[in-house]
Amino acid sequence: MSKFLSVWLGGVFAVLCAACDHALLAQDAQPNAEDQVVDWLPETTVIFGEISPISQWLDHPLRQSLVETEPFKKLWRSPQALQLRSGITVAELALGLKLDQLAKDLTHRGAYVAVDAKTKGVALLLRTQSQQWLEDYLEKAIDLVRRDAKSKGNPDPIQTAEYRGIQGYKFQNGIFAAIGSWMLITNQGDLAKSILDHHSDKSKGLSQAPWYQQARIASVQESSDPKAVFWVDMTGLREQMKNNDLFRDQSKDFGAELILGGVLSVLANAQVMTASLTMDPQGLAMEIQTPSKPQWYSDAREHYVGPDATGHAPKWPALPGAIATLATYRNLAQMWLRAGDLFDENVNQQLAQADNTLTTIFAGKDFGTDILGAIEPQIQLFAAEPKFQQEQTKPAIQLPSFGLVAKLRDPAKLQRELKRTFQSFIGFLNVAGAQEGQPQLELDTIQHDAVAIYTAQYILDEDRKYPDGLPIQFNFQPTLAFIDDRMILCSCVENVKSMLGKRQNESAQEKTVQTWLEVDANAIRSLLQTNSNPIIAQNMLEKGHSRLEAKREFDMLMLMLGLVKQLSMTMEFQDQARLRLRLDANLQDGSDGSD
Repeated sequence: MSKFLSVWLGGVFAVLCAACDHALLAQDAQPNAEDQVVDWLPETTVIFGEISPISQWLDHPLRQSLVETEPFKKLWRSPQALQLRSGITVAELALGLKLDQLAKDLTHRGAYVAVDAKTKGVALLLRTQSQQWLEDYLEKAIDLVRRDAKSKGNPDPIQTAEYRGIQGYKFQNGIFAAIGSWMLITNQGDLAKSILDHHSDKSKGLSQAPWYQQARIASVQESSDPKAVFWVDMTGLREQMKNNDLFRDQSKDFGAELILGGVLSVLANAQVMTASLTMDPQGLAMEIQTPSKPQWYSDAREHYVGPDATGHAPKWPALPGAIATLATYRNLAQMWLRAGDLFDENVNQQLAQADNTLTTIFAGKDFGTDILGAIEPQIQLFAAEPKFQQEQTKPAIQLPSFGLVAKLRDPAKLQRELKRTFQSFIGFLNVAGAQEGQPQLELDTIQHDAVAIYTAQYILDEDRKYPDGLPIQFNFQPTLAFIDDRMILCSCVENVKSMLGKRQNESAQEKTVQTWLEVDANAIRSLLQTNSNPIIAQNMLEKGHSRLEAKREFDMLMLMLGLVKQLSMTMEFQDQARLRLRLDANLQDGSDGSD
């Protein structure tokens, strides 16, 4: 095996695949380039993507800003990066060409990606600088590889073959060939032959596929100017994955239905899907969309999308300093009561057992009707750094606090009922915990900003020593409070107090999306730094690392997080099913990612 060619192909694919993960192309510089490519590809193609020239990624202001940040500079000087850079230098010296310039020349006028259902192959087509450049480059690269193998006494690592007048090369599982100024790279010989057949016969391929024509029409209607785009034949993809659990009528996983129910309906019904990515000086944004029809969701999944797919998330004030906030539409009571339609027999048996247990915990109240039925479908979840009233109550490992904000259907009636249910639940935890020798919870009522807060805290055993710090249970302070018609249920009493001062008019803040999520990377870093010692110790225990090695891994994680400022997501289902993701870079923070 040629180490040089491994580095060469690995470097090229690393640059190109990084672009694929973050997006796919605007338009090829030549007006007929796309038409040319789609005619070469077989009609059985199920995924087709265009990627803008690598120069547009490497020279973008976002990338230029990122490399000037302190976290990136430290990452670039890390031992892992130095090892990678050493391998890149060897390849560059052998080729006489910088790797970034090689990537720019290979994708001088764009790149195209295709996945074929018939051959199970993946093809990458690169529009290089020119036919002469590509011929010269391949000749030089192949000659260097063969001389390197010969000097080591190894057999020729590259196999050659000619098909329809075009020379092809095979290295390990990869096949590559030059078609004029185009470079073809694929993992399947049959796919390479199909592409060369279409090219030589000048026959029509993917351009004649109805799904592709439909996808292109939909793309023209969109006004955005993506850096990159994928089109997906969902019908063809489902045919290839027809036995996958994603497309079952009844789910085998309660959690998957809760998180992805409406998305699964889209995947099971949509004919085409488009994914695009844009880039601006602050970050990256990706959008995935398909058509959406209310009948796709049926009555069983109305719990997820709402009547006629119009369900929308609340936009209530977020907890100050929250690590993450998720607001969504979920009719939990409806989902629980329609379990027979949504889940298979095994899941329904488990839910029946859980229902009996939960009815006992909640003092005989039906969990689906009385407990879940007490709240409106619009709910908000959050995670935040924990806050402790006293230093001596801090546990050795500090977990994020979490909470739920929900609107009550009948506040006047339900507040007292829910308070009693909360107290019964604390009693149940104490009985169960006492049987296992766990610390006990003590109930208390606190008045804050004219609001009664019902809370419970674990009691310190004065006769017990805690040489390793307080156990993990001391992270939890189950807390219940009511703000007007809303209920707050949280694992930290101090965070509930913080929320009481953030009352606003909810209707003025509502978004029309079905779900929205915001994640603060700086808050995640802060929590990880607080727990650095136990995290490093766990790494040493699980991987057998020295403390220095474990700390290096932890520091690397912190530096990588230091490049990110915020992650946000929205999801909607009315008219169009859309998933929007945005990653904002941390360009202002000059910190190194660790304290």
